[in-house]
Amino acid sequence: MSVLGIILLCFSFQAILYAVFLFIKKRNKIKANKIWATFLLMFGLDIIHNVLYWSYKNSDITIALTYAYLIFLSLYGPLFFLYVRTLVKGKSIPWKNVAPHFIVTALVILNFGRYFVQPVAIKKRINSEAIDVENYVLISSDTVFTLLLAGLFFYTIWTFRLNRKNYMEDVEMKLWLKLTTTTFGCFTASWLIFYILLTAGVLKFSQDFVITIAMCAFIGLTSYFGFYHGSIFNGKPLKRVFPIIKYQKSGLSKSVLNDYKDKLIKLMEAEQLYLENELKLVDLAKMLSLSRHNTSQIINECFQMSFYEFVNKYRIEEAERLLVEDKTREMNITDIAFQSGFNNRISFYNAFKKHMGITPTEFRNQNIAS
Repeated sequence: MSVLGIILLCFSFQAILYAVFLFIKKRNKIKANKIWATFLLMFGLDIIHNVLYWSYKNSDITIALTYAYLIFLSLYGPLFFLYVRTLVKGKSIPWKNVAPHFIVTALVILNFGRYFVQPVAIKKRINSEAIDVENYVLISSDTVFTLLLAGLFFYTIWTFRLNRKNYMEDVEMKLWLKLTTTTFGCFTASWLIFYILLTAGVLKFSQDFVITIAMCAFIGLTSYFGFYHGSIFNGKPLKRVFPIIKYQKSGLSKSVLNDYKDKLIKLMEAEQLYLENELKLVDLAKMLSLSRHNTSQIINECFQMSFYEFVNKYRIEEAERLLVEDKTREMNITDIAFQSGFNNRISFYNAFKKHMGITPTEFRNQNIAS
């Protein structure tokens, strides 16, 4: 086995270990973490498969796993899309909506099912072209490979569009999603470039190491932020990971920050600005006579929140009061959402559940019962 193969195996084991870590991690966004864990696990197993193929091409285990990479390829797009969708929707996806994304995987297994169950001796004869593989599959591997690449490209575009249309209010989380979707886009691009060069006869199938290196870059990126800034997988904004870089030229000292922190708290509580559903960061900046950038720094560094998290915290506290007061008992959830400063019911539900761990309706019922 080459040095490159050993290095790649290290990345694969890293992916598997981190996947296990995410599977057992009991924090926020646990549904998204499990999807991400499955995604990393597939990457780790795929890299092991590739290294075995390069190093021991004619071994029994390599031959037994022939075409297994097509199963992995069918899973990457759906898993990544479902991860991003779970994040942006803030809730788990019903199984009836999840299952259709894995129909292609089921069809790949069905297509190669007869081949997969053949003994290694038969597979060796197929690989040596003594037996035509078409006798054991419904659709040729080349056709399936092409269709799966098209599907991977489709999911990449779909995820980019999903990312762009969501998290418009949470700018920091949007950065994290941009980073991951861009990296996934590079992974997809490496597959497409490889396919073009393979079709043109420039590369052989055994020279797909560029794709595996792209997979390792993804694993390295995820592991770095996971281990050194683990709360990113609980929804922590990416900008908070690099507060020094972000604000190194802001010119606000710690004492000045604390002064403005007190002013901001008084402003929010005395004026109840959070009740204005069109409140923007620039509005707070004008009231503090600061730049938008400096106001953002105060909120991020002093409260460890994004602007919308900061404002929504006050709104949720207001909603808690309205949900349990006798005089507002007859108000429905939508009315309370608007009364608390939210501009729509969905944003209210998502923010309330993220902050409290239960829905507004559950909160009201629990407090009425008690």
